[in-house]
Amino acid sequence: MVKTYHHGDLKSAAIKKTVEIIQKKGEVDFTLREIAKSLKVSHTAVYRHFQSKQDLLSYIAEEGFLALTLAFEKELVKARTPRQKLQATGRAYIEFALENPGHYRSMFHRELRCSKEQRKELDEIGGKAFVSLLDVLQEGMKAQVFRKEDALSTARSIWSAIHGFSILLLDGQFQSVKTKTDIKSAVEIHLEFIERSILK
Repeated sequence: MVKTYHHGDLKSAAIKKTVEIIQKKGEVDFTLREIAKSLKVSHTAVYRHFQSKQDLLSYIAEEGFLALTLAFEKELVKARTPRQKLQATGRAYIEFALENPGHYRSMFHRELRCSKEQRKELDEIGGKAFVSLLDVLQEGMKAQVFRKEDALSTARSIWSAIHGFSILLLDGQFQSVKTKTDIKSAVEIHLEFIERSILK
């Protein structure tokens, strides 16, 4: 039986279903026909909202970056010093990745990074998330807590270190990290290592 949705409802339902599929499979592996079938609608109905798989993926990524930015903001208001803010940002990032694997895997997928025609909304919110970390580093450098280096390059390096760590955790690549206690300890050690690398 074919289901009917109000115009905006189908778009939201397709995004939600795709996130669930990505999370279940552990990879960004889906087709618009698969999404339509799982929602019991025609594939043409889904194509009315998304031009392609990449288009749908971009909306999921946009949701993810918005949620990540809000997670940063929520934790940063609790921190006072640059060191506390750096720890808070890193912890929020890793926790977001572990709690939202469907969104997280979409946010950095190669199909979006290689796109020549990227939706400006995605670029803007993705940039805002990165600036959250950049601002923390600039504040720390100005206060002479962190070594004064090129803040943009430092932010890229730290983002990469936290991103790589998050992906390895998601994929279960650390054999010695199994329990919640193991994960918490590993996260703290990793973030402390990053912090020491930039302290003045």
